[in-house]
Amino acid sequence: MSNSKMLPVTYPMITSWQWHATLFSILSDDENAKKWIFSNYIQLRCYNIEEIFTGDDMLFADIMPGSSSLMECPYLKTSLMTKQQIESYCGNIIDFIIKTIDLDGYIYGVFDEAKILANVDVDYKFPHELFIYGYDIDKEVFYVGDFTFEDKYSYNTVSFEDIRRGYDVITAPDDHMFKDDYKGTRGLYVIFKNTDVMYYDVDTTLIRDTLREYLNSTDTKNHFRMMRNRFSDTTFGVEVYDRVLERINKQLSMEEPDYDIRALHIMYDHKAIMYERLKYLMANGYLNYDEELLDSYGVVVRNVLTARNLLIKISINEDVSEASRFKTYFNIAKEKEVAVLLEVLSRMNQRAK
Repeated sequence: MSNSKMLPVTYPMITSWQWHATLFSILSDDENAKKWIFSNYIQLRCYNIEEIFTGDDMLFADIMPGSSSLMECPYLKTSLMTKQQIESYCGNIIDFIIKTIDLDGYIYGVFDEAKILANVDVDYKFPHELFIYGYDIDKEVFYVGDFTFEDKYSYNTVSFEDIRRGYDVITAPDDHMFKDDYKGTRGLYVIFKNTDVMYYDVDTTLIRDTLREYLNSTDTKNHFRMMRNRFSDTTFGVEVYDRVLERINKQLSMEEPDYDIRALHIMYDHKAIMYERLKYLMANGYLNYDEELLDSYGVVVRNVLTARNLLIKISINEDVSEASRFKTYFNIAKEKEVAVLLEVLSRMNQRAK
């Protein structure tokens, strides 16, 4: 066994949630995986949930597929390993992670990052997903990807001891990822790349159908009723703009605003990957190259990015005088996006005849 090993990662195309950042860290550079990636990540959805750390009401927004993509993507092979299995196979979490990486497996799961961040014992938990892709036995560190250590998604090192402490204290109720996917238990995801064979080609029918559902704000959840039926209060497609704007306006009107930027991060990532999809479809002959069309969608990307950055500025300066500009950027993005994607859908429909 080598004293160190790092599995390949590429800085992810989208980073707004840890499950997206993990999948794209593993697959972003693979040409086969792009066939699946650019056939998906079209539909947006949002709904109200209870924030896991504070208990506050939160508008949760995401691109479909969401966290389940780690199991559904054909270019990944994912095993769900319960805590009991891990302890039975290896005796401790450190040996399990090292042996998994030696077999070219990535690790993904919930750890208490309060134990990782704090130099002293703390009396609270901060359960958060962590992506582990390497180790160095001499330095006694793991190589990880996460949002917690810097102001953006980044690759860093965490000591063996901090990983052990961060893993041991998490209970099944704390594990907000694994308990949903594995019937309320505690564990980790073991993920292997599966990119040697083309299991999935570009699906232009799915792209056209999902673009239509996005533009019409169609309730997409009915496609997934065979897996779960816990759906309520969900908004889909371009109507997510309205739901997010409503939430931001509510925050701006509060006497002591508590800004939640997360929905805007996912909105920006949605536009960024849509722009990359259009370039990919044009580069591979699924759409004729049209620089004007790309430039028009670039306006969408820039306006959502500007709106997001403006809200960050407002939250830092505590000055809501520029709030009207936020709404303007957001509305311009929505109007322009609908126009561009209607044209894209029309052109793809013509090619399908």
